[in-house]
Amino acid sequence: LIVAGTRPECIKLAPVIQAIASRDDIEAIVVNSGQHVDAVRRMFDGFGIGCDVVVPAESCAPNLVTAVRRMTQRLRDVIATTRPAMVLVQGDTLTAFAGARAAQMAGVPLIHVEAGLRAPTVADPFPEEWFRRRIARSADLHFAPCASAWQNLLDEGVDPRTIHHVGNTGIDSLRSLLAGLQLPPSESATAMPHVLVTLHRRENWDSNADVVCNALLALAADHPALRFILPVHPNPRIATRLHRRLGSHPRFELVAPMEYESFVAMAATARLLISDSGGIQEEAPHLGVPLLVPRTCTERPEGVATGFVRLVAIDRDAIVAAATEMLAAPRRAAVPFNRHAPFGAGDAAEHIVAVLAALVAEAVAA
Repeated sequence: LIVAGTRPECIKLAPVIQAIASRDDIEAIVVNSGQHVDAVRRMFDGFGIGCDVVVPAESCAPNLVTAVRRMTQRLRDVIATTRPAMVLVQGDTLTAFAGARAAQMAGVPLIHVEAGLRAPTVADPFPEEWFRRRIARSADLHFAPCASAWQNLLDEGVDPRTIHHVGNTGIDSLRSLLAGLQLPPSESATAMPHVLVTLHRRENWDSNADVVCNALLALAADHPALRFILPVHPNPRIATRLHRRLGSHPRFELVAPMEYESFVAMAATARLLISDSGGIQEEAPHLGVPLLVPRTCTERPEGVATGFVRLVAIDRDAIVAAATEMLAAPRRAAVPFNRHAPFGAGDAAEHIVAVLAALVAEAVAA
């Protein structure tokens, strides 16, 4: 049973679901958790994947504890009905944590994809860091996306026999998409070069969103030849401020969240990416586009080590200075998809499903 509730989860779980579908010895039950029902449906449609179970979305919970409790109970009901051999969750979302709790309560083995990412403290970012550390305590199998994640799990005392360093399944999706995507060698002479910006993390809500907006406005004033494209996250604590501060500016295009293919194409042709997204930190080196991350830390140090990803404090002048420097730097060659790539060669799902199929075979034999 594979549980997804957000767009990034769909991108990173689609290769696993597709790899399972290509086999006849293991089957996937795909569950839309109800966290972002319509977004999950649209994303999976784009991959040609249908959801076997769709959990109805509830009205907004008054707090995180209530949201976890409600989703856990709904997913427990799904597990009781479908009776899977194992439950697979991805990443550090509300859906992943609730799915992990539901599996643990039901006594079903738990598989964690993208296991072992760690930030220095539980509070930054919250609740993602807290979620992934708690999931690790109950997971029976940990699929680590990079070397640092694998080491983190070992350092925490996780049985090394349960850890598999396979790479990140998001790179599987990116590699597959880029193989069939026709990108221009550069932006056309008539198009204004663009900066692509996304914000969604809790640490960039409210006043920090205003700081980023101030920096973007200053950057626009300093670079009149640039336009800025912002796919706006639906969270009103981000969206309201972005629209109020940037919506009337002629060189800022505030758009709805993009389909995966459209977003990758827009990112691949950008002069600069500014984003607090974890997935974009993994993708930017393979796109050959510099990425500025307005955060105090990252769970993906391998991305920073490539030279494409740079952290910056949530400070107007610091963001402007870093972005200006990155815009002036010469374009570098993209990181190739091979075994030396920081997040894998784009074949993580194949390795994951081979391990899962072997477990199913052992269970059947027993």
